[in-house]
Amino acid sequence: MALERTEFLPGGPVGRHGGVAPLPADASYGSLLLPPAPTGQALPIAPPVPAHDAVIPPRVFTPEPDYDAELASGSSAIAAATGPTPVTYPLPVEQGVRARGRSTRRGDIAVLIAGIGLGITTAFAVGDAPSTWAYLGGPMTALGSISAMAGTYLCLALLVLVARVPWVEREVGHDKLVSLHRQVAPYSLVLILAHMVLTTIGYAQAAESGVLEQLWNIVAHSAWMVPAATAFVLMMGLGVMSYRKIRQRMRYETWWVAHLYFYVAVALAFGHQIELGSMFAKHPQQKWFWIGLYVLVAAIIIGSRFIAPISTSLRHDLRVAAVVRETPDVVSIYISGRDLDLLKARGGQFFQWRFLTRHWWWQAHPYSLSASPNPSFLRITVKDLGDQSRELIWRLKPGTRVWAEGPYGVFTASQRHGNRIAAFAAGVGITPVRAMLEDLPEGADVDVVFRVHSLDNAPLRAELEELAMSRGFRLWYLEGSRRQARLRTDVILEMIPDLADCDVYVCGPDGFTAKVLEAADDAGVPTDRQHHEAFAF
Repeated sequence: MALERTEFLPGGPVGRHGGVAPLPADASYGSLLLPPAPTGQALPIAPPVPAHDAVIPPRVFTPEPDYDAELASGSSAIAAATGPTPVTYPLPVEQGVRARGRSTRRGDIAVLIAGIGLGITTAFAVGDAPSTWAYLGGPMTALGSISAMAGTYLCLALLVLVARVPWVEREVGHDKLVSLHRQVAPYSLVLILAHMVLTTIGYAQAAESGVLEQLWNIVAHSAWMVPAATAFVLMMGLGVMSYRKIRQRMRYETWWVAHLYFYVAVALAFGHQIELGSMFAKHPQQKWFWIGLYVLVAAIIIGSRFIAPISTSLRHDLRVAAVVRETPDVVSIYISGRDLDLLKARGGQFFQWRFLTRHWWWQAHPYSLSASPNPSFLRITVKDLGDQSRELIWRLKPGTRVWAEGPYGVFTASQRHGNRIAAFAAGVGITPVRAMLEDLPEGADVDVVFRVHSLDNAPLRAELEELAMSRGFRLWYLEGSRRQARLRTDVILEMIPDLADCDVYVCGPDGFTAKVLEAADDAGVPTDRQHHEAFAF
């Protein structure tokens, strides 16, 4: 398939021009460099689509001609076409980030510690099993106790995995930890279910009664069993809701609130475990071990999810400085504050943002930085997806205080192994890619493939083309529906024949990401040179 080449003509995007926009009157932390809407329309313009499913080939935006060279040579035609001199953004906090590759050392240490803890807790339960094995119903009760200890430990591990501990999160990556959380969760719930079934059978055998009768007696007449039964129902219900096909039908807010009940379930089960665990009566040190484990997990959660973000937000005085419309359904939110360089954020990372409005103060959403961090402001770009994002687009006001958790994620320039980059983005997935590209050193050899439904409404298009012009990146557009802009391995390799030599960065919907990673695998790109992060819940 021949690729259509469209030259970038004079009079195309000349950048975002503008000046300094004052912050709200009640602010006292300076001013914000605020670029207004683009003054020029970028080329190429999409050709008419002859049929609903007509294939539109990839089209390349080329940063030619070299305006600087033309101006230096005294070309009056080019000088007239370029328009006013653009106001540049403040330089990133760290430009030209050194390539160091991906490290898993901290993740390996965390897994080792967690594995040792699981071994200790299981050994406690197994060591106590022979004392009950000889009694009627003893084997089932012993197996139930072992299942309870292992299942409860894994439940606590699940909470730590999503506690966003910076020491681990900034190296392993948020999506990898969430993926591990999802892999471990079914085992924890199966073990908790096994504990309930095996223990009930064991008690029924000892009392020589029916299983259902014994279950009712346990719940109704044993201390701490009503809270424990409530915890069991909550855990099983959340397990069902987390099934992928059910989860995909839920709004983010519903899923987020529902999972808060897992914390409630773990807390409700605490008294049952500590007071009724038979092994604790014989071995008090085990009881204190478990109390210490619960306290440690609670401290990690409170420190990482509450104290750290509140402290960060107050120290830096984060506030909304401006809301700038990029397209009819996309806005960029500029957030100003004090000493933003001390956040140590990098392009491609994200924060959990909590905008302190009347309706949304209680809920945090993940949004990637859409510009490389600089001392003047942080910026996120948000698409109207019908939930909190619509509220931000239409109602968010300058001056609103912001709480931010982060920075998180490993979708950064420092994760690359070299300076040959292939970056893929779909729709609003361009935001972390655009920020990451800004951190690459001068001379990096970069191809950017941007899939959009319509070039007219492509988020951050003018900025991306200006970046391509100034840095010499090759920018490809795949425009149209999925049937029109087909993303296949042969299409990708025709655009980027040396894909095997690249670090591949991709951000977009799951299907888009899967297609790009499949092409990377087919081309022979090593796994550690494939960089992607998913935000789907």
